[in-house]
Amino acid sequence: MRNNLFLISLVNICLSSSCYAMSTDEFNNLEYHVNAGVGNTLPYDADTLTADFKQKFDFIKFDDEPSLKLVTFIDTPDRTFKKSDLSIRVREHVSNPRKSKITVKFRAPDPSSFNLTGYTKAETDYTDGRPAYSVSYDVPYSPADLDVKKVDFDKLAKLLKKDDKVWELIGKLYNDNKQNLNQTTVMRTRDWDGKFVDKQFNNIEVNFQSWTPFYRQPRVTYTEFSFKGNLKNKSELEKANAQLVEKVNATGLGKGFEGSKTEGTFDLSKAFN
Repeated sequence: MRNNLFLISLVNICLSSSCYAMSTDEFNNLEYHVNAGVGNTLPYDADTLTADFKQKFDFIKFDDEPSLKLVTFIDTPDRTFKKSDLSIRVREHVSNPRKSKITVKFRAPDPSSFNLTGYTKAETDYTDGRPAYSVSYDVPYSPADLDVKKVDFDKLAKLLKKDDKVWELIGKLYNDNKQNLNQTTVMRTRDWDGKFVDKQFNNIEVNFQSWTPFYRQPRVTYTEFSFKGNLKNKSELEKANAQLVEKVNATGLGKGFEGSKTEGTFDLSKAFN
């Protein structure tokens, strides 16, 4: 049986406070993901959407200017945090540094497995129709205080401690493994916002995201379309997702990278192989 340190820590916290099993209704943030191949429509590490790309994906009208972020994940070489259903992501928002944040995310197979309060977001992610549940806490930070390209783990701990709830949940696990922490390859992510051309969905904002290693090695690209909404609009969101999947498949460009961008980043990071 897997030694789930996260669940053990939750039990300990619940012994001294009021806890409850979360319900599906509390996971009212929905996000839909559609992995997409782009073929030769975009050059490697593109910072502009080409005319060929726009023609292939003409069912979405995109803004011309992307936002730029740098992302890295923190864990031990044997993935102690992952084994505890925990991930720590540092994301510098290069385009708008004030939006830079550290995200501490917990995962579980179903909503009732969580016993958390005071979180930033409880979310259900859908990829190929399969739901994945997570609860996350965002800790804002300034890029002047932490270098995403070479994370200082003592400085990271200091920032995490600013959120008492976060540190209550992960402090012991973090300190116990601090000497073995490492970071993944830094990924450069570009995001283009857009709208469905179909007027029945033109109130839904669609995002196209491209991830490539910041230092351009290995030459890997992860691309996907995604959009978000509220649980109360689930029926409309599912119709939009069905249309998006159908139209992306109709381009004939294939699915491209399949799976989690987070796990893909770990897979190409030498410190974790």
